[in-house]
Amino acid sequence: MAKPAPGRRPIVWISAAAVVIIVVAAVLVVSLGGGGTTTSSHTTSTTTTTTTTQTCSGSSTSQTIPTVSGPVVVGATGKVAAGVACADGHLGTILQYNYSQPINIQVTVLNSLTPTAIQTVYDGNPQNTNQWNVTSTGRTYVLGYGNAGETALTACTFAHAACVHDVYAVVTFSDNSTATSNAVYFTVVGAPSA
Repeated sequence: MAKPAPGRRPIVWISAAAVVIIVVAAVLVVSLGGGGTTTSSHTTSTTTTTTTTQTCSGSSTSQTIPTVSGPVVVGATGKVAAGVACADGHLGTILQYNYSQPINIQVTVLNSLTPTAIQTVYDGNPQNTNQWNVTSTGRTYVLGYGNAGETALTACTFAHAACVHDVYAVVTFSDNSTATSNAVYFTVVGAPSA
């Protein structure tokens, strides 16, 4: 490659930087559209939930998952996205937690929609429905499951075995329509210290 004139930058590098910015913006837009009793907490739309998981991958895509009543397609409308903000900024849906790490999964709806209620389906079992007041909480609802392995919902049934759980949300909007989020899978590893 020929050296550029002094004080000039190669056009190739400027073009490559522009392409990277466009791709990152497209990934963020696509990831938002992408799917017992649960203790839930709320957050404003400006708060970001992060995790200290060992792994944080996946994306908010449509998929079929098994439930008590049979297979269900979730995340198909792209109106609701569930997951955890990974270190690189994308919404992770395949998560791994060490024993005792807090599990908080955010459910976000598009800014053009007004959610009024949320219900989760945890490991194929429907949970209680909670009200969603968008005026006080914004368009992000945080599902709090306590510390990994320490609550009834996240406990492992076998000592020292990994426990895999899945959850998705069913959101009701102000026009009484509903939409499901994508599924989020999380693994709890490790066991309490003896």
